[in-house]
Amino acid sequence: MSLIIKMDAIKTKEHLRKSIPYIFNERKTDGLCFSNAGVTPEQILDTFFLTKQLRSTHGTREGYHFKFSFSKDEMILPEEAMEFVKEWTEEYLAGAYDYACSVHKDRDHMHMHLVYNSVSRSGGKYRYQKGDWEKVIRPLTNRLAEKYHTGSLKEKDPELDYSTDYEKKDGKRTGKEQVERDIDQCILESRSYADFKKRMVQDHYYQLWEGVSREHGVYLALTPPGRGKAIRSYRLSEGYMPVDIDRRITSQRQERKEELSTGRNKNLDWAMSRNYQFIPYGEMSEYQKIMVRQVLEARRLYRRTGTPLYMHERSVGVLQKMKNETRKCGIYVKRKEAHRVQRELIRVMKQRRNKTR
Repeated sequence: MSLIIKMDAIKTKEHLRKSIPYIFNERKTDGLCFSNAGVTPEQILDTFFLTKQLRSTHGTREGYHFKFSFSKDEMILPEEAMEFVKEWTEEYLAGAYDYACSVHKDRDHMHMHLVYNSVSRSGGKYRYQKGDWEKVIRPLTNRLAEKYHTGSLKEKDPELDYSTDYEKKDGKRTGKEQVERDIDQCILESRSYADFKKRMVQDHYYQLWEGVSREHGVYLALTPPGRGKAIRSYRLSEGYMPVDIDRRITSQRQERKEELSTGRNKNLDWAMSRNYQFIPYGEMSEYQKIMVRQVLEARRLYRRTGTPLYMHERSVGVLQKMKNETRKCGIYVKRKEAHRVQRELIRVMKQRRNKTR
């Protein structure tokens, strides 16, 4: 059991206007929300902007958004989670900032949201100082976790790379290219989209979960082995969204069915085209046409189901006849006697050269 905290900066007024209604969404909160700046999202936003107007400061941040996520096996009640985030906020912000917080119950893990103003009620901008995590946030969170009998704050693994830069080259390819390569390989191995997700976790050691975006729809968040931050599928090249992966697997499955039904193999066709020249039936010699007809007739008879024994015997007879007719075809090879004479001649020539020296 553990708790994760993520902090994001709200950089535009438009983003701030969307943040409060989002965290106060009735379908997600079921009424578990609180603010010291108003009751409705409209009132809260008016208070936020009024504070900015009265305490005008320079800066590029309009607010901050903290997300608290408990692990799936955490047993904390929604009401307790609400008290947790309220108590955390009051102690961390000390009543100096307008804020709004809520509990979301729409996922399989309990999570809370906190949005607060970038400008304090007494004036001045919020500043996150270096060392605040170790000195303030971690002790506060762990103390409340102990009080509410939940898992403590999850620490970063020092062996993992928490960089979000997937464009940086690591060896021959970038992190983004490696993820795409792994997805391509897993698609070839998978029988369905569900099987793909299972194999990405079990065989390729990815952490994987699905999310929904208003702009992009359903997406995948993929964390490769050795990484601490996930990359979302809509940040990859085109063709790696869940719907694209499902389509590729379905198309691949159809191609395999066609190969089995027709008996054709694309790899074999390619190899044949590289080493042999295709001759249409109309351009074949009479002998070649006879041989082709015999092969097709034998295959047709042999593949039939529910046929009497004499029909199968007939097909075997056709194959045997074809084998006898092709015995004349072949290449010329040296006989054993010729090899022996040649070796003797080489030995004699060497002896003569040695005598003349």
